[in-house]
Amino acid sequence: MKQHYALNIAQINAQVVEAFDVNEIANKVYQHNFKHTPSKQKTIDRLTVKDIDRYKATCWLLSPPCQPYTNGGRKKDTEDPRAKALLHLIDLLPQLNVIPKYIFLENVKNFETSQSRNKLVEQLDALGYEINEYLLTPTQFGIPNHRMRYYLTARRSSKPREKTESYIENSKIQTEWMMSDTPIEESDLPSLSQFLEEGEDVDIKKWMVPERFILRLYKFRLDIVRPTDKHTSCVTKAYGSHHIQTSGSLVQTKDLECTDYNWDDTPSLLSFGLRFLSPTEVSRLHAFPGPAYQLSSNDANSNSNFSPPTCEPHLEFPQDVSQIQQYRLLGNSLNCWVVAKLYQCALFA
Repeated sequence: MKQHYALNIAQINAQVVEAFDVNEIANKVYQHNFKHTPSKQKTIDRLTVKDIDRYKATCWLLSPPCQPYTNGGRKKDTEDPRAKALLHLIDLLPQLNVIPKYIFLENVKNFETSQSRNKLVEQLDALGYEINEYLLTPTQFGIPNHRMRYYLTARRSSKPREKTESYIENSKIQTEWMMSDTPIEESDLPSLSQFLEEGEDVDIKKWMVPERFILRLYKFRLDIVRPTDKHTSCVTKAYGSHHIQTSGSLVQTKDLECTDYNWDDTPSLLSFGLRFLSPTEVSRLHAFPGPAYQLSSNDANSNSNFSPPTCEPHLEFPQDVSQIQQYRLLGNSLNCWVVAKLYQCALFA
């Protein structure tokens, strides 16, 4: 779903022939927005050469499960059952009659040091792909949200190329966005207030952090941000739950002049009126298309060229998808603007 939105933002002339996701809630949201139900016949790890050839797909957009490569997932890498689908595709790739010309993959930081990554790039290199790898975060594109992610773009030439050395021996992960003339500093970013829901009809009570979530903490530091701040931390799938220490930024709604928080006095934090970002606000920071909202001209950064995407379909959640389910999906997501720029300037350039 997230990569489909990035295709639309990048205005790539492409037809999505099939989508796969093991998350039934994600599939429900995909069907609600794109009027197509992702495949339920087989999971990716059970696809055959014949199954894949039937789609005649010239491009694969991949977002494998991140748990095999995270600290919380114990970094079991290729030994983790959740890596099975990616490893299966790597094995099938040279056997296909219709080998995709383009391959894109995104995952968490740490994937770049994994055996899964090594297997992937070795196979792509053997098949004649031009490979580029990146570690990028939305702040480099003018969005006040830290979400460092690994990205791979691979494009296969129809002409045989002279191969003198293996890619993996000389590979380099790019950490700067190549299309930006000058690095974007935090002071150049738009403030968080530009992404917040506003208006008399906005009721923030449903996003307030329950007092019990705060009082259970002891000497834990929270990432508290004010509307005037120009940074937010990475939102994880645990956002909106009692895991408030590490799941993302909390918005301060009271006593905005004060930033001197007494972490030893947990009850004192209640006076700041802490709330979660709403699902809409998280989706804006992740650059999902939605109804127009305008970044003020004196706050937007000229280097970034970030403009809130409004292409249709907008991201909408079915009414029976709960708020906590929305947070989980968004926490497992990516930044659509970053991916769209990689499509435009690297994958399909």
